[in-house]
Amino acid sequence: MSNPHIILVHGRSTKPSAAEKRRLVRSALSHGLQRASESAHRALEESEVSFTLAYYGDISNRILKESHGRWLKSKDPEHGWGSCEPDGYYDESLRASFQRPSHSFTEEDYGRLLNEEKDLRFVDEIAAIASRIAEPLGLSGFLVRHSSSDLGAYFSDPAIGEGIRDRVRDPLMEALRAGRRICLIAHSMGCLVAYDTLWQISRDPEFQELHKETGSLVELFLTLGNPLGEPGARANLLDASHSSSEHFPRGILHNWINLSAEDDYIAHDKTVADDYHQMLEHGHLHRIIDRPGIFNFWVHEHRSNPHKLYGYLDHPVVGAELARWILGRKATDPGYPTKSGS
Repeated sequence: MSNPHIILVHGRSTKPSAAEKRRLVRSALSHGLQRASESAHRALEESEVSFTLAYYGDISNRILKESHGRWLKSKDPEHGWGSCEPDGYYDESLRASFQRPSHSFTEEDYGRLLNEEKDLRFVDEIAAIASRIAEPLGLSGFLVRHSSSDLGAYFSDPAIGEGIRDRVRDPLMEALRAGRRICLIAHSMGCLVAYDTLWQISRDPEFQELHKETGSLVELFLTLGNPLGEPGARANLLDASHSSSEHFPRGILHNWINLSAEDDYIAHDKTVADDYHQMLEHGHLHRIIDRPGIFNFWVHEHRSNPHKLYGYLDHPVVGAELARWILGRKATDPGYPTKSGS
C-alpha cells in the first residue's frame, strides 16, 4: 500500500493565499506531531507521509471581500490573483504557540491565559443559548444558513457548494484510486464540506462507481472544532433532503474521531457519536469516538480564539491522534504516543 496521505479541509472566513495557508497549516501540523512523536514527525518531514491542503479560501475571500475588504490586501497567484489576507499575518502568533511547552495545555494554564488575554467565551454561551431556543422553533437551519455569507452561500448556491466540494473530492479521489492510507482532517465549516463530499462519493451515482473501483476507505476522519452535531448544520447537509435510507456516507469511512476545544463557539455541541450512531448500526463505519475536550491556546493580537485551526493542530493531543494513525496504532490503543516513542 502506498504511503500515508493527510488531506486537510480548512474552515470558513477569509484566508491568506493558498501557498501561505499551506505553509501555516503544515507548520502547525508538523509542530503538533513533534510534540507527540519524533518518529511520526520525521515521517512527515521526510515525505514518507504526504500532505494536501484542500483549499477553497479563494471562494470564501471572493464572497467576503465586500465585508472584509480591509483584511484582503494581498493577491493569490494560484487563483487568478484574487484578493486574500497578507502573508506573515499569523507568524508571530504561530511562533508564540510553538513556544508553549507541551506540558502546559492544562485547564489551569488555560485559566491563566484567559486572565491575560481577551477571550471569546461569551460567544460560545450565546451560541449555545441560541441553539437551544432555535431548535424547537425549527429555526436552527435558518440560523446556520444566515450566520455567515460564505457558509450561507455554500448551503444555498449549488454552484458554490459544488465548487467547494470539488476542492476536496479531487485529491480525495486521487488518493483513493492510489490505494493510499488516508487521514481526512476537517475543521469548522470544512467538517460540513468533508461530510457532504464523503456522502457524494459513496452515494451519488456519478461518483459511486469510481468509489467502488478503488475499494479503498478513509482510515481516519479527524474532525476539529466540528459543527456537525448542531441540528441546524445537519438540516442543511446534502443527505438531509433524501430519505432516511440514504442518509450518511456509506462504506467509505473506517474510524471517525471528533475533538473539540472548551469554549469553541462553533462546536459547542462537542459530541457526534449520539447524532451519527446509525452509521455504526448500519455498518457504514467501524468506530466513532468523541475525545474529551481540550484547551486551545491560540492567541492573535491579544485575543484568544479557542476555535482557531492552527491552535488545534499544534495541540499535543491532536498531534498524538495523528501520530497514532501515522504509526499504524489502533484508535483504542491505551495512551498517546510520547515524544520519545516510536
